[in-house]
Amino acid sequence: MAFHDLTEDHSAPHEAKFLMGLGDKFIPVPESTKEENFFTGRTRFEREFLIKVIFAPGPELELPALSTTDEVEKETKLYVNSNWTPGYGDVPCWVSRRVSRFLSKLSRRFRKRKGTPNLLPFQQQIMKDLLNHPTLLFPTTDKGLGPCAVSHEQYVIDGLLHLENPEIYERMSTGEAMRAVSDLQDQIEHWLDEYKHVVPKMAQAYIRKHMSECSKSPFGQFYLLYKIHKGMKNGRWPTRPVCSDVSSISHGLGKWVTEQLQPIARAQKSYFKDTFALKDLLDKLRLTPNERFWKADATAMYTNIKTPPALSEISAYLRRAEGVSFHHYRSQTLIDALNIVFKHNFLKFGDTYWRQKSGTGMGISPAPPWTTIFFGLYEERRRIL
Repeated sequence: MAFHDLTEDHSAPHEAKFLMGLGDKFIPVPESTKEENFFTGRTRFEREFLIKVIFAPGPELELPALSTTDEVEKETKLYVNSNWTPGYGDVPCWVSRRVSRFLSKLSRRFRKRKGTPNLLPFQQQIMKDLLNHPTLLFPTTDKGLGPCAVSHEQYVIDGLLHLENPEIYERMSTGEAMRAVSDLQDQIEHWLDEYKHVVPKMAQAYIRKHMSECSKSPFGQFYLLYKIHKGMKNGRWPTRPVCSDVSSISHGLGKWVTEQLQPIARAQKSYFKDTFALKDLLDKLRLTPNERFWKADATAMYTNIKTPPALSEISAYLRRAEGVSFHHYRSQTLIDALNIVFKHNFLKFGDTYWRQKSGTGMGISPAPPWTTIFFGLYEERRRIL
C-alpha cells in the first residue's frame, strides 16, 4: 500500500514519497516488552475467565423460561458493559487453585525482551521524519487506499470548502453551539421519559451512559477523506466530508435508531448486502441483444437527501408498515427519534462549530439504513409510475 504525499510543501521530508508497502492496520513492534502491559493483560484474562466460569451452564442446569419483559430486553443489542469483577470465593475451589497456579507460573516466565523490528531502517526513518514534521497531517484516503500527507493549511482550506456552503452548513458561535447541545440533551431526556415503557431498559441505560460520557465534548467531528482515486480536479484533490457522530451527545440514540431501521432497510427491493451479493445478482442477469446495462454514480448523495421531505416520506412509510410488514417497532417512538437525530447534527471542525441545516450527514450512525430506505421508496415509486 502506498503512502500518498498530497502536499506541495517542498520542506516536507523527501522520504514521505517512498512506497511504505504497509496497510493502514499495520502495527510496529515496540522496542521491548513491557511489564505493565503483561500485568494488564493478565488481570483482564483472569476477570474474563472467572466470569465465563460463573455463567457457564452445567449439564444439570436448566435455564429459566424468558418472561415477556426478558423477551423485550433481548430485542436490543445495545448494552452497558459491567465493571463487576468476581472474586475467587464466587467460583469452585478447584477453579481458583488452578487459575492461581497458572497465573503464578506465567508471571515467573515473564522476562523483559527486546522486540524484533518489523520495519526496515528506511521505513523507521520515514516514520521518525513524519512524526517530527511540524505542519503535516495524515488523513485517510477514500476507498481504503491508506494514509496520505497534507499540510495543515491545505486541510483547513479543503474542509472549509464544504462547510462554507450556506445551503448545507451554518456556522455557530461557541455560545450558540453550547446552548444547542444543551437543548438537544433535554430533548433526548424527554424522549426517554415519554417512551420508557417502549424502549428496552438496557437501551435506555446505553443512551444515558453515552450522553454522560460525551457531556464534556458533545459535538460530532468533521473530517475529510481524500479521493486520490479520482485524480486532481481544478488543481485540487477532491474530498469526501464525514460528520462522525461517535463523540456527539446523540450518538447513543442514533445507535438505537440504526437498530430499528436495519430490518426495514434490508426488506427494500433495491437492497443487497455487499459487492459480493451484487456480483451474484449480475451473474444471473441475462440481457437480450437489444438491451443495455447502465451504471451511475451519485454526486454528494447524502447531502442531497433533504431532511424535511425524507422525514415526511419515511415517517409515512413507517406508519403504514407498522404491524403489517414489521412488528419490531412503534412508529411514533421511532419517528420522534428520527426527528431528534437528523435535525440536530452539530459539528466541530478545529475550534469552529457548525450546524448541518440541510441534507444527511455522512458519518451519522443511522445514515446508511436511512438512505437505503429513502432511495428504496423513491425507486419503488418511480417503478410504479
